[in-house]
Amino acid sequence: MSFRMRLPSADYFSDLVKAIHAIVDEGTFQITSESIRLVAMDPAHISLVDFELSNSAAEEYECSGEMKMTVSISELMKFLKRAKKGESLILTYNDETKKLSITLIDATGSRERTFTLNTLETVETRTATPNLTFDAKARVNTDAVKDAVKDSSLVSDYVKITIAPEEVIFLAKGELGTVQTKLTKMGATVYDIETDKEVWAHFSISYLDKIVRPASELSDEMVMELSTNKPIRLGFPIPSGKLEYLIAPRIEGE
Repeated sequence: MSFRMRLPSADYFSDLVKAIHAIVDEGTFQITSESIRLVAMDPAHISLVDFELSNSAAEEYECSGEMKMTVSISELMKFLKRAKKGESLILTYNDETKKLSITLIDATGSRERTFTLNTLETVETRTATPNLTFDAKARVNTDAVKDAVKDSSLVSDYVKITIAPEEVIFLAKGELGTVQTKLTKMGATVYDIETDKEVWAHFSISYLDKIVRPASELSDEMVMELSTNKPIRLGFPIPSGKLEYLIAPRIEGE
């Protein structure tokens, strides 16, 4: 079985893989005639990434059957970093040889570079996205959240995120002081809030920063879903695809 996908922008795919690499160093892509998808959890089992890119994102998409492709994300990133602005990308995978070819083609078609990556043995472990329900949902500006997380890191390793009917609050407390960022529903950084009560939980600033920084290159908007002392789901709308994360909370007293 084989798979081939041509994307108009190598840069864009590189940014997608960088967002995945934020929490996992290797992963298994599920390839079907409809899409290419990866669901993976970080080694510490604190965060999970759910990524999918539909065949509608591609200029050409061919898949001869359902298959799994396990790759070193860090090694794949090395090749994708060689992409230059304006280059298109062709990914080709042969399920028999277990090799992934990454072809970069410049805008004029006068130069074509192909890198071949040996894939890894697929271990049959299934990572499923938990079926969670949330009490609050907020659509906010990604850069505003990135700044709030960065500011919080000045005093603590953890930040309390609160979603209330009229605002989203980031509060970090440490021995040296306190940092609070309020994003109000009446302002330009909050697009919508859906909740009738206040919910909150504490999260690792390190994990939030690792996720939000690369994802901010892909989407100006993020969707935060939260219930008190439960995991937070962060969604980043992307064309013809899905990019979502779950982060486990830190329960007070741990």
